[in-house]
Amino acid sequence: MPLDQVDFEKRRLKDSRLNDMRMSFGEHIEDLRRRLILALAGPLLMSVLGLVYGRHIVGWLVRPLAQVLQYFGLPPQTYNLAVTTGFSVYMKVGLITGLVLSSPWICYQIWKFVASGLYEHERRAAKLVAPFSAVMSALGVVFMYYVLLPITLAFLIFFTTGFPPPDAGGPPQSGVMYWVLSAYAQIDQADEPDDTEPTAEPDAEPTQFPILTQDPANPIEGQVWIKQPEGQLRLFLGGKVLNYVPLVGTSMLAPMIEIGQYIGFVTMLMLGVVISFQLPVIMMILGWSRLVEPKTVSKYRRYCIFVCFLLGALMTPADPISMFALAVPLWGLFELGLVVMRLTYRKREAPEQA
Repeated sequence: MPLDQVDFEKRRLKDSRLNDMRMSFGEHIEDLRRRLILALAGPLLMSVLGLVYGRHIVGWLVRPLAQVLQYFGLPPQTYNLAVTTGFSVYMKVGLITGLVLSSPWICYQIWKFVASGLYEHERRAAKLVAPFSAVMSALGVVFMYYVLLPITLAFLIFFTTGFPPPDAGGPPQSGVMYWVLSAYAQIDQADEPDDTEPTAEPDAEPTQFPILTQDPANPIEGQVWIKQPEGQLRLFLGGKVLNYVPLVGTSMLAPMIEIGQYIGFVTMLMLGVVISFQLPVIMMILGWSRLVEPKTVSKYRRYCIFVCFLLGALMTPADPISMFALAVPLWGLFELGLVVMRLTYRKREAPEQA
C-alpha cells in the first residue's frame, strides 16, 4: 500500500473522530441541561413534603431546648418577637428539609452526568461516592441532634442560669443615691391627692393554687392552677386555657429564646456538622484519584488533629465542652478517612500495575 494512501486513511479516521467528538459535545450539553432540570425538580418536590410537615419538624428541632429548659426550672417554650417570624421559620425549615431530603437525588443526577465520561473501572469506583456521602450525612444529622446539640444547650443554659439573682440591697439610707431618690419622692408626694383610702387587711390564709401535672378535664370559668413540669400559672377564661404567667427562676439572666434565632443556630450547626462528616468521602476521592499519597497525609497527622480542634472551636459556640464534643469525632473521622484512603489507593494501584 502506498504511503500517501496510508496518510490519507489516517487523516480520514482523525476527521471522523473529531466529528464524533463534536456530536458528543452537543449531546453532553443537552444531557447537562436535562440533569440540571431533574436535579432542581427534586428539592422542589421534597420542599412540598417539608412544608406539609413543617410544624412537626420545628417541634422536633425545639424539643431538645424544651427538655433542657424544663430541667433547669424554666418554661419550656420559645418566643416570637416579630409578626412574620412564625411564617418565616416555617418556610425556612420546610425548604431546608426539602434540600436535605433531595441531596441523594442531586448526587445521583451529578453521577449520571459524570458517568458518561468515565471508564468502566472508574465507574465502579465512583459508585461508592454517593452512597458513602449519604450515609455520612445521615450520621452527621444524628450526631448533631442526639449528641452535640444536647451538650451545647445544657452547657449554655446552665451557664446562663448560674448568675446570682439581682440584689438591690434595699432602699439606700445614705449617699448620693439616697438624696436623689428622696428628692423624687418629695415631688411624687406633692403631686398625689391628700385623700387616702384605708388599706385592706391581708387575708388570714394565703391563696393557694393546686399544682397539677395535667390540665383539668372540665375546668370551670375562672379556675386557676399551676401546670407542671412547664411551670406555668394557667387560667380558664372564656372557654380557653390561658398561660397566664410563666414561673421563672431567680437568676439575673432569664433566658427568653427567640424561635427564629434558635432555628438559625440549629440549622447552621447542622450544616457545619454535615459538611465536616464528609471528610472521609473527600479523603476517599483523594486516594482514588491518587492526587495525594496516604503516607504524605499520615506525616502531617499532628497538624490535621490541630485543624480538627480548630474546626470544633469555629463551628460551635466556642465553649470547651462543645468544642471537644465535635473535635474528637472529627479526629475519628480523619482516622477513618485515612484508612479508606489507603484502601482506595491500593485498589487503583493494582489495575495500573497489571
